[in-house]
Amino acid sequence: MAKKHDPIDLHVGQRLKLRRTMAGLSQEKLGTAVGVTFQMVQKYENGSCRVGASRLMKVAKALDVPVSWFFDGFKGSMPAGLTVAEEKKALDESLMSSRETVELLKAYYQLPEAVRKHVLGMVKGLDGEKG
Repeated sequence: MAKKHDPIDLHVGQRLKLRRTMAGLSQEKLGTAVGVTFQMVQKYENGSCRVGASRLMKVAKALDVPVSWFFDGFKGSMPAGLTVAEEKKALDESLMSSRETVELLKAYYQLPEAVRKHVLGMVKGLDGEKG
């Protein structure tokens, strides 16, 4: 029987990978910064190991985000009965896994914070314009 991963661990791992990639850090560099091996970072990212609270604080500091960033967008649990492969497929197909999204977020986070707030407001305003 295939091992099931907790949906929140998968989500946190996906967000960790996204932010690490956006920051241009390798798994090895992040691992060194937070006191774990790159293999452990891999396990965090794929959701096979849960990131403890103290370690998540270190990861957040190393990646320059609040801890809450790792939980943003979590919509509750995945449907019961999914295998690990099915859970991973559902997450991999999400918007956050697209190259375009990663590139956009990298560019966004390179902007000064004040500019990011304006860009975010502008983008949100575009949603209301339907032609």
